[in-house]
Amino acid sequence: MKIGVCCGTDVEKIKYIKSLGYDYAESHCQEIASAAPDKLEELKNVGLPILAANCFIALRVVGKEKDEEAIKEYLERLFSKASCLGLKYLVFGSSAARRIPEGMSLEQGRAEIVDFLKNLVVPVAQKYNLPVAIEPLRPEECNAINTVDDGVEIAEKVGSPLIKVLADVAHMFVQNEDLKKLAGYKEFMLHAHTSNPDPAPELGKKRIYPAVNDKFSQVEFFTQLKAAGVETCSIEADVIDFETDAKNAFEVLKNLR
Repeated sequence: MKIGVCCGTDVEKIKYIKSLGYDYAESHCQEIASAAPDKLEELKNVGLPILAANCFIALRVVGKEKDEEAIKEYLERLFSKASCLGLKYLVFGSSAARRIPEGMSLEQGRAEIVDFLKNLVVPVAQKYNLPVAIEPLRPEECNAINTVDDGVEIAEKVGSPLIKVLADVAHMFVQNEDLKKLAGYKEFMLHAHTSNPDPAPELGKKRIYPAVNDKFSQVEFFTQLKAAGVETCSIEADVIDFETDAKNAFEVLKNLR
């Protein structure tokens, strides 16, 4: 398994994780979509693969505020630039974009998310052969697609091999999801995010970078990811000190690859 770090489009951070021995960087979809040609060239030449990108879209995809033409323009711009950078997949978390508005039923909201993925995302994903992984988010962040089960249900309804699911250990931990379920969803699992989802309360953070003496062990998560056929896992967490955090995390994860 390859391990990476969510670095946005920060070239210095990408260079640093390369020096530590990480396999790739995970970037930021919206930053890529708005990047100038010289920035894209700088990212291409940094010397470490950028295999994924998160923060898929800021435009609303559910409710009356949805603007299909604006979405189509954005998606074309995003996918073309991501393809140019050699990305292998994009991550659809985007809590604000997919939040179901007050007064709309969960069923209707999810139906609109399926419609967005099937009719707007899949055509451009096919054009660039670039799959998208749905990221389930804890209820505190979004009221739609909260569990891996939810993500798989949405992917099944879309019915495209280019729409898959991501497992984020922090969101699973908060909701007491059984990690062993991942192996049963091998057809759908594409990518993963890890962290220490149970930091000491005094840190005041929901998730931090893994470290050697964590109470939470990464072993079971990585075991289940491998059983599900997942080949990449990125650290996505709150930063205390990036250089120290990334270095300590590598010591934890390097032998789990």
